[in-house]
Amino acid sequence: MLYLISTPIGNLKDITVRAMETLEKVEILLCEDTRNTGKLLELLKIKNKPKLVSFYDETEEQKIPQVMNWLREEKEVGLVTDGGTPLLSDPGWRLVKKCQETGIKYTALPGASAAINALVLAGLPIGRFSFLGFLPKKPGERKKILEKYKEFEGAKVVYESPFRTERLILEIKEVCGEKTEIRICREMTKKFEEVKKEFDGDERGEVVVVFG
Repeated sequence: MLYLISTPIGNLKDITVRAMETLEKVEILLCEDTRNTGKLLELLKIKNKPKLVSFYDETEEQKIPQVMNWLREEKEVGLVTDGGTPLLSDPGWRLVKKCQETGIKYTALPGASAAINALVLAGLPIGRFSFLGFLPKKPGERKKILEKYKEFEGAKVVYESPFRTERLILEIKEVCGEKTEIRICREMTKKFEEVKKEFDGDERGEVVVVFG
């Protein structure tokens, strides 16, 4: 069986009991980065020693046949990212689709998600929202997406590098208008967590931008 396991985005205590139990029993653990996952298992004091297999965007297609073989052999296989819920701007959807096509059992273990956490912290209406993930690096392509979603009546969520956050804020205001409400969520669940309305030049930490 395949387990899509959510892991903490910052605060280690956000791991769920169910995730801990599953990490203790999986035989193979697909990881965005095996080094980061190895450290996480140590910090969580997981006694189980699953086989850690590198599984990221560029290798997903290549490794799916081997993963499917393990699943057909009824091995317990887990999938984690470097933090948060798998498949959200991370690899895994192709593997899930393959499981659907072949009748392999799979399940998701809910937990931390940067997108949901930022929406809750933003202080904007979130009855409806749209997740835009990481926008393209090319300005023209970024603006095309912002133009496409600017009429959407609800909050929009964007993952961004701290080094490109200022540019993103300027682009949002240019495309959606100066009065657009924007929230910059930094270091969520960590010691220096904060939500700001304006970019102040601080380029530290993970950033999620919510606007609407």
